[in-house]
Amino acid sequence: MIYENVTKIDNNYIKLRRKCQRHKGGIIWYDQCLLIITSISDENSRKIDYKNTFSMHNPKNVNEDPESFNKKTISFLNELVLKAIKPDGVNLVFYASGEKNLGTKKLYAMVQCAKDTLQCRKCLEWILRELPKCCNGKQGARFLSASCNVRYELYPFLRTLKTL
Repeated sequence: MIYENVTKIDNNYIKLRRKCQRHKGGIIWYDQCLLIITSISDENSRKIDYKNTFSMHNPKNVNEDPESFNKKTISFLNELVLKAIKPDGVNLVFYASGEKNLGTKKLYAMVQCAKDTLQCRKCLEWILRELPKCCNGKQGARFLSASCNVRYELYPFLRTLKTL
């Protein structure tokens, strides 16, 4: 499985370099990771990238009151942001996921920052402010940037590790 993923990344890297020869870099988003190719210095990579973003939403609208659903979703995502920026004892994790009951439905969500982003909280909070512009009243959404990303759905989308 790992070999297949490495081969896929290698092939896409070659395609990206071929398609974007005159550009300084590019981003490929996968379900489980992202590949950033850039000639920009490390110092600049630590700044939040507000330009290179991508959003998409579940085509289905929520059945309940959309305004109430949006408020509950943003509130839950804010909880995850606080969890993501809290040190695990040694390091900052830059990641959090969880699920929350919303009446008869369950909301699944995750937030994540790139390890080299100095301002994880600021980046995630910016996405939460942008999210309503693309995804109000939708059953799910993804908002991706080179610095951080957010996803929520009314179905489980993350693989869980079974405990032994």
